[in-house]
Amino acid sequence: MQPPPRPPSAPETWPDGVRAPPAPTDAKAAIALVLGLLSVVATFCWLGLPFGIPAIVLGALAHGDIRRSQGMSGGRGMATAGMVLGAIGSALFLGWMGFLAYAVVHSSMGTAAAPPPPAALAPTAAAPPPIASPGSWGRIDVVDLSASPEPLRARLAEEVTTAREAGETVLVQTTAAACVACGEIARSMRDPALQAALADVRLVRIDAGELGAELPSMRMKEPALPWFYLLDGHGAPRDGISADEWDDNDAESIAPVLEAFVRGKLRSRRRPWRGTML
Repeated sequence: MQPPPRPPSAPETWPDGVRAPPAPTDAKAAIALVLGLLSVVATFCWLGLPFGIPAIVLGALAHGDIRRSQGMSGGRGMATAGMVLGAIGSALFLGWMGFLAYAVVHSSMGTAAAPPPPAALAPTAAAPPPIASPGSWGRIDVVDLSASPEPLRARLAEEVTTAREAGETVLVQTTAAACVACGEIARSMRDPALQAALADVRLVRIDAGELGAELPSMRMKEPALPWFYLLDGHGAPRDGISADEWDDNDAESIAPVLEAFVRGKLRSRRRPWRGTML
């Protein structure tokens, strides 16, 4: 016959009814709590996982040790808190790493998908800024002649007639879009010195690129641009000079030469006009 079970013994007491001190905290539980806190705090410093995994492991070991100690060790709450915080810190760390990886991959894909910028075009030789448009340049009347079914000589004869009726002298200039000197001369035309020198002058500009086929027959085909010509009553050139007659393409250098040429007083020439068909 088995003896009846013994009633649970009363808690151990010290003299005068004082309860015994609590069991000491398991060291693994305390370390697990500290590591769990560090794993949450240090997630964004790349230490969430290195602290979180040990916190979970030490918390689990502490639970086992406390259970086997039969009340001789405490710290079950610390061990549990360490495991929970370690799991949270590890999860935050993995989420942070995933976000960074996604951002890097997305950025690299966007860069790879972007079309390359258009290749810079090689600079073309001697392309000047836009020059002034035809019309009235102060006291200088400007007419631009480009390709037309009408012969160039007939058009120049019409300009001579119109200029004579207006009391103007026709001065013809050969030019082209890529002529740097032509652009510099055009930008100087509004200078007061050139305005005075070419007062009552009709400047007829011939595009050598579009009308080049007719220039030889007009004795206006020259190896360099620009050239300036005076016309007779039939629209044919009777005299011509090149821009080499002055040093710089500014009003101070151009004005006295062109004024003397238009008035028929330019005697000395650096490059005489041959008036030949080239």
